[in-house]
Amino acid sequence: MVEEHFYTFSSYLKDFDLSPNEEDYVEMIYRLSLDNNGIVRVKQIADALNVKAPSVTRMISKLKLKSILTNERYGSLQLTELGRKIGSRLLYRHNTIEKFLKIIGETDNILEKTEKIEHVISEDTLKSIDRLVSYLDKVNYK
Repeated sequence: MVEEHFYTFSSYLKDFDLSPNEEDYVEMIYRLSLDNNGIVRVKQIADALNVKAPSVTRMISKLKLKSILTNERYGSLQLTELGRKIGSRLLYRHNTIEKFLKIIGETDNILEKTEKIEHVISEDTLKSIDRLVSYLDKVNYK
């Protein structure tokens, strides 16, 4: 029986040495998997990230080596349990930053700004932003 250990999110990223590009792929694969019973195809990823299929295929190989992704029958892809944990956390990080930017009045290029911030923000800063966003939600700040 394999013994599982719990880690902080930053430990997962450090241990698996995910690049910003790899993070973007894992986050998008996770998003797509939520709508497709956990199954994702290369074309879906390529379309969602505006890249070509060979780029996706190269990234799939990297993520498989890190035990984040598996190939299923007929070319379908599925995140491992580790991949789902990382993907969930990456999506949480993205959504928290995006919501914060909207709260402070950003209206232009929110997605681009979110993408740029999410790869450099520390875990402590993200937690602080999350607490602030949660508080502002609670008091119905608009």
